Amino acid sequence: MEASVTTDLYQRASQVLPGGVTANARTNPALGRPFYVSRGEGPFVYDLDGRRYVDTCMSNGATLLGHGHPAIVAAVRRAADLGFACAFDGEPQVALAERLIAQIPCFEMVRFTTSGTEATFYVIRIARAYTGRSRVLKFEGQFHGYNDPLAFSFWPTPEEGGPAEAPIARPETAGLPPSAGQEIVVAPFNDADAFRRALDRFGDDLAAVIMEPISYDVGAILPDRAFLDLVRAETARRGIVLIFDEVLSGYRTGPDCAQGYLGVTPDLCTLGKAVGGGVPLSVFGGRRDLMSVVSPLGPAIHTGTYNAHLIPILAAHAFLDTIGRTGFWDHLIGLHERLYASLRKAFVEAGLPVRVQGVGARFGLYFGLDPDIEVTRYRQAARLDRAMLNAFCREMYRRGVYVNPAWHHGLSALHTEALVDQIVECAAESARTVARQLAEKK
Repeated sequence: MEASVTTDLYQRASQVLPGGVTANARTNPALGRPFYVSRGEGPFVYDLDGRRYVDTCMSNGATLLGHGHPAIVAAVRRAADLGFACAFDGEPQVALAERLIAQIPCFEMVRFTTSGTEATFYVIRIARAYTGRSRVLKFEGQFHGYNDPLAFSFWPTPEEGGPAEAPIARPETAGLPPSAGQEIVVAPFNDADAFRRALDRFGDDLAAVIMEPISYDVGAILPDRAFLDLVRAETARRGIVLIFDEVLSGYRTGPDCAQGYLGVTPDLCTLGKAVGGGVPLSVFGGRRDLMSVVSPLGPAIHTGTYNAHLIPILAAHAFLDTIGRTGFWDHLIGLHERLYASLRKAFVEAGLPVRVQGVGARFGLYFGLDPDIEVTRYRQAARLDRAMLNAFCREMYRRGVYVNPAWHHGLSALHTEALVDQIVECAAESARTVARQLAEKK
């Protein structure tokens, strides 16, 4: 039974916030209402009644270190001690840029902003200013924020998306100008032939190709090696700027992010979510010649009062300090590998068809798909059984584990092997319950 305090807050919120939430993704179709929390602590979140849940969402991946990690809290307090001075730069901003440039393969110069949507907006602006072209190619099933140039073909149904080999540019929001759709080209991910055809048709007009190097926004899909090499080679040959959107993939596989893990260096890159340790920060950067079109060196404007605010800058220093400690990655990746193997076994034993697919520290649960067949294309992922996912999330919620009914999930550095085992035990019970419910409906 829903607690009255949650019901009361939802009623209040619905009067002042559209849908009772401050962001659309905070609606929860599994629960039929938002999941409101009172606080987070390490690997846990607490609801309004104080009930504790093991968290497998981790702020959509932003709190990779855990909620309220002591190093991040200390950094925020240090920023408070220094007076929250906005609209100024200082040594911490410069030092963070130096650290990121030493760490991320494509970075030669960087700039800071707040959200991932802003970061992807600015790299598109840079590519257009540098090349003098306007069109952008993106891949179906990949998410780059809701700015006008990129708000297309995130998660269309197969019927909405057009032919699999030549997807249409489907707007993901109302309010876009008609001209926005004329500037975007959509191609299927991991389809080399379709990519070649798109370049042959539109290549002379393309300022950029933007991609999630690991497609976490539809679970966890790795690029085919030959496909990724083709994208890199053809963009370089044709003078098209290759952008890796690592807002989500950043720091899931190691300190040099997906581009280091995959061994392919883009021209520009965006970072976000994890890099601020749970505090809002995003980064964009890349080759020096490209970043030199940014004002005041060049004509592409980027500015903002809250860019590189001291709170996220110091938090990012604390994040980099923490991930640099001996054993950090072995622990984090080891937790996830233990979880993946145990979940696969639990779903098979329960007789529930679920493909568990993870790369590093983020994973997808493809309910209704064959557990033994790797998901390599968006159109495969789009066949996920949402009703089954929602039913599973509800059962996990009842057992004290929060699973967001979304595409991707993950743990934090403050999770433990014992918590992984608790998650798996609850998942096994939940899977058996859902399987029984499905059998009773037949």
